[in-house]
Amino acid sequence: MFLGASSLKWARESRKQIYLFNFVGTNQFLKIIRMKKVAFLLCLMGCALLAKAQGNADLEKNRVTLGGLLTSSDTWQMDLSYHYMMLPYVGVGASVGYWAQFAIDGVPQGDGWRIGDDYKKVQNFYLRPSLHLVTPTLMKIADAQLRLFAEPGFIMNIPYCNVGVSLLDAHGLERDVQNVSTSKGNWYAFDCKAGLSLFIDNVSISAGYQYSTLDVLGMRRELVYNNKQFNDFYSKRKVQHGGFVTIGYHF
Repeated sequence: MFLGASSLKWARESRKQIYLFNFVGTNQFLKIIRMKKVAFLLCLMGCALLAKAQGNADLEKNRVTLGGLLTSSDTWQMDLSYHYMMLPYVGVGASVGYWAQFAIDGVPQGDGWRIGDDYKKVQNFYLRPSLHLVTPTLMKIADAQLRLFAEPGFIMNIPYCNVGVSLLDAHGLERDVQNVSTSKGNWYAFDCKAGLSLFIDNVSISAGYQYSTLDVLGMRRELVYNNKQFNDFYSKRKVQHGGFVTIGYHF
């Protein structure tokens, strides 16, 4: 009886272990199957992207654009850019351009002086190295192709600021001019453009949004005349937002 009871108990424990082993083994097997499916799908996606890239290997590698921009800093901007597309969807290049205020933001002045009329608005030339990142074609409309793009960059203004100060007589008329200048202040910034591009043959038209840390008054803030700092007359620094349109040619 003792051996029979022990044998029965051993058989029950064995069945439990076999069932548990089968249950765990089945779960592990299912997990392996799922992982293989995911790996297979990722492999297919990678092969598709690789094939797409190889298929586009003969696309034009040179990109030249002319663009215009309006910003929240009351500035307009024009630039000419060139990018070399090292890969079908990645390019490196730079822009050269010019920006200027179209509205006045404060007029530094004091007892017997004020900033000259020709210097009330700020402007500068700049160089902007950047990356150009573009997606594969998202949509086709006849011969046109629609794509998304992003263009992070680093804008560098000329690091010098010179302003003429008008000296006034008792009647408020200009009697002389003195220049003040500086090479201090914020003359560079990070920015990023993002938007949509419409490609038609070798021509593209793009539009989108730009975010920038550029302070257009960055160097003016460092100027001082007659113990008065120009920064006291200007609004506080803010990040810059803008909208742009460009036309490009690819060859």
